Amino acid sequence: MSANRKVNWEKRDKVWTKSYQGKRYYLGTGRGSSDRESYNLAVRRFEEIKKRVNAGQVVTSSKVIPVPQKLQKKRKSTRKKRKWNPKRVKSLISKFLKDKMSTATSSNGADLSFGRVQQLKNRLQHFLDYFGDTLLTKITASDITKWSKLNAKRVEKGEISPSTLRQDYVAVKQLFKYAYKQELINNVPRNLDDLGKMTKSQRKKQGKSKRFKFFTKNEIQLLYESCDRDSMDPKWLNRGDTEVETLQLAIIIGINTGMTQQDLCDLEVGDLYLKKRPPRVIRQRSKTGVDSNHLLWKKSVEGLKERCAGKKMRDKVFTRRDGRPMVTHSPNGFRNRSDVLGASFKRLVQRVLGEDDDRTFQSLRNTGADMCKQRMLGTEDLYLSHAEGKMSANYTKPAQRQFDTMLTYLEKDLGFIDKLQKLPRGKKTS
Repeated sequence: MSANRKVNWEKRDKVWTKSYQGKRYYLGTGRGSSDRESYNLAVRRFEEIKKRVNAGQVVTSSKVIPVPQKLQKKRKSTRKKRKWNPKRVKSLISKFLKDKMSTATSSNGADLSFGRVQQLKNRLQHFLDYFGDTLLTKITASDITKWSKLNAKRVEKGEISPSTLRQDYVAVKQLFKYAYKQELINNVPRNLDDLGKMTKSQRKKQGKSKRFKFFTKNEIQLLYESCDRDSMDPKWLNRGDTEVETLQLAIIIGINTGMTQQDLCDLEVGDLYLKKRPPRVIRQRSKTGVDSNHLLWKKSVEGLKERCAGKKMRDKVFTRRDGRPMVTHSPNGFRNRSDVLGASFKRLVQRVLGEDDDRTFQSLRNTGADMCKQRMLGTEDLYLSHAEGKMSANYTKPAQRQFDTMLTYLEKDLGFIDKLQKLPRGKKTS
């Protein structure tokens, strides 16, 4: 310390100090002993303290002063940080699902449905839990075999069904195919193609168990009339679902046009041509995008006119009680499958036809298609709005007039009208 300095520098505490008449005074901090600015300030403070002490005033030593604390050095972790690698299973699945979601979003669910993306995410979850951060290039055929054996135990324990396991295998195959196209891997495990293939006995068993379920004419009429409040059990009257308001119209539209639950949810007012002669609904199927053109029955028109009153062309025909659409979108972009119509119809069937009856809303579509086929072969494809597989479809128009006639017979056969609906003559129906 320089002998000619008026105040002293404490290196440990980094403060200026000075002792006077038996007391030690703290005069402020500084950056160092060569900090002239803090030194001059400390000298002025000491001169003021010295004057006050000489005048008989009591001056505290001011020991409590702000002292800059030394920053504790962070302990460096010895664990190596993993860099993001697109070949890791976790990273690859995330990128795969994002690309699928962008495809679904850009087409608004037409090219790829939001439900399918959610299904892929669920089907790949077990594969992700098993392999985690493993590099896809390190997964060999033996690893796939071990994983498949673990899945077989899940089926034995009853955690999943064999059909669910096959869906898991299909999703994993898509993941490897995606990685191959992205040039992340050079080859695919050879035993991957064998996963999920049904054996001869399984195909034979599935063929025996698969039976199409239909409704009879009397059952359809009974279900239709049971939606009326007068015929309902009192415990069902105050339910907050669509049992009364929507279900009766959904039944008549479903058997009339062969629409599925999703088609009814997506049906817009602009798809209906109620003032046309005859009235009809012209749209594209929600699932396949194939054109459909169905003549509407009398009771269908009456119910649709009442439901479409005051709505705009792009409004949905079928909505919930609060005005929300039947199909809602979750915040993450996935489409939540609305089960309002399906659940209501299933409860109706069990209440009217028996609790052990497992026929669903799809059975209405099966019933209408079968009745069309039995009366006029070929009209079932127009009823179902299936794409025609013959080359003649590229050169000819659909037999719309014959199909309209078929729908009028179907209306009468099911008991929704006493006389056949008259079709205009000499005019082409669109």
